[in-house]
Amino acid sequence: MRCDLSCNVLIIDDSMVDRNIVSKIIKKNMPEVTVFESADGRNILDLIVKHNIMTCVLDLIMPEKDGIELLSEIKSNLKTRNIPVIVCSGAIETDVLQRVLQLGAYDYFSKPLSKEAMNVSLPLKVRNAIELMKNTLDIVHLSKIDSLTGLFRREHFKKEIETISEEWDALPFSILMGDVNGLKIFNDAYGNHIGDRFLVKIADIIKHSCPAKSLVARWGGDEFAILLPNTNKLDAENYISLIKKEIGKLNHEGLNISMAFGSDTKSLQRHDISKVLINAEDAMFRDKILEDVSIRNSMLATVIHTLNAKNPREEAHSRRVSEYCEKMGKALNLGEKDVRDLKVIGLLHDIGKIAIDEHILNKPGRLTEEEWLQIKRHPEIGGRILSSSKEMTQYTEIILSHHEKFDGSGYPNGLKGNLIPYFSRVLTIIDSYDAMTCERTYKNAMSSQEAVSELIRCSDTQFDRELVSIFVNSVLCL
Repeated sequence: MRCDLSCNVLIIDDSMVDRNIVSKIIKKNMPEVTVFESADGRNILDLIVKHNIMTCVLDLIMPEKDGIELLSEIKSNLKTRNIPVIVCSGAIETDVLQRVLQLGAYDYFSKPLSKEAMNVSLPLKVRNAIELMKNTLDIVHLSKIDSLTGLFRREHFKKEIETISEEWDALPFSILMGDVNGLKIFNDAYGNHIGDRFLVKIADIIKHSCPAKSLVARWGGDEFAILLPNTNKLDAENYISLIKKEIGKLNHEGLNISMAFGSDTKSLQRHDISKVLINAEDAMFRDKILEDVSIRNSMLATVIHTLNAKNPREEAHSRRVSEYCEKMGKALNLGEKDVRDLKVIGLLHDIGKIAIDEHILNKPGRLTEEEWLQIKRHPEIGGRILSSSKEMTQYTEIILSHHEKFDGSGYPNGLKGNLIPYFSRVLTIIDSYDAMTCERTYKNAMSSQEAVSELIRCSDTQFDRELVSIFVNSVLCL
C-alpha cells in the first residue's frame, strides 16, 4: 500500500547561490518534486514536519548551526529520524565523513558540483532517497493499519491513547470497547469470507458513526476499540446506541449481527488511562455475558431455519431422524435427559450442511469427487457451529462423529468401534436407515425390509451390531 504523500525536499544551506543550483537541478530532473529552502538551522524540525519533507539536502558548514549538529537533531527526533539526509560540503575529510555516516546520513556529495554530479549523481541520490522514504512510510503505515478493515492496529491504538491522555484539551475522553456477537457461527456456517465482509461493514459503521477526530482500531479478531476525545460518559453511551442500531441492520440469510459494548471515561488528568481501558473492556465482557446465551441460541435457530428453507427435504429428514432418536432412546432405557438430548441431536445432526452449496445437496446425479469432498465436510462444520454455543457444546463430538464407521473406515477421523461416541453410533444407524427408505433426487427409496437387511449386512463394518438389533426389534418392531 503506497502512502499518498507529496515529494517534498528541503535544502538547508547558508549560501543562496548553492541553494539555487541544487534547487534547479532537482526541479529540472524531477518536476514532481516541491523544493523548500532554509538558510540556517533554526526551527528546522518544525519545518520538516510542517511540510512533510521526504528528503533533506544539508550543508555541513554553516555559521549559526553546523550540519553535524542539525543532522544529530534530525536523527534524534522520533518524528524526523527516518528522513534520508544527503550531506554536502566543500571538502569532506575522512573523519567528518565517517562521523556523519555514523549519525545516519543517507549519502553525500562534494561542492562545487561537477557537471556529472549536476546531470546524474545528485538527481539520482535525491530520487533514491525519496523512494527510500516512501518505502519506509509504507512499512510504518502497514505496521499501524489492519489490512482487512483499514482501521488502526491494537498496538498503535495503545500508543496513541497514551499520547492523547496527556493532552488537557482532550478531556473528558471516553474509550469504547466492542465485541461482535456470534461471528464464529457466521464463519462456520457461511465461510470466513462472509465473516470478513461483516467485519469490514462494522468497521465502516463505527467510523461513520463517530466524530472525525475519533481513533478507531481493530483490537482483536472480532473486537474493536474506539477513542472519543472531548466525550463524556452520556455522549459515549449515545454513540454506543447509534452504532448498535446501525449494526443491527446488517443481515445475511436472516442472520443478524449484534455487538456487545462497554465504555469508561477519563474526566480528570490524574486518572490512569490504562485503568480506563481495562474498565471499558470489563464492561464489554459483562454486556457480552448478558446477551451471549440468547444471541447464540437465536443465531443457531436462524442457521437451522435457513438450512431448512434452502432444502425442505433436509428438514423432513432431520425431523424423522429426531423422532427415531427419541424412540431409540426409550428403547435403550435412557433417562429423560438423555432421551431429550438424543432427540435434539437428531434435529441438529446435519446443521453443517448450511455451508454446503445447495446445488450439491440437490444434485440429481452422482456427485463428482470434489463435490463428495464438500459433502464430507459437514460433520466438522456442524461440530464447529455447535461448539460456539456453551449449551450445545456437549453435542459437538457426537455430531462430528456421526459418519464414523464401526470398522474405522468412516470420516472425518477414522474412529473405530467403541471409540466412536455412543450416541454417534445410534445416530449413524438411524440416519442411514432414513436415507435409505426415502426418495432422493439421485436414487429410489428402499423398502423398510430392504433397508433393515442392509443395516444387518453392514453390522460390525459400518454399524454397531448390538444397536442395530435394538433399533430393528424395538423401534421398527420388525
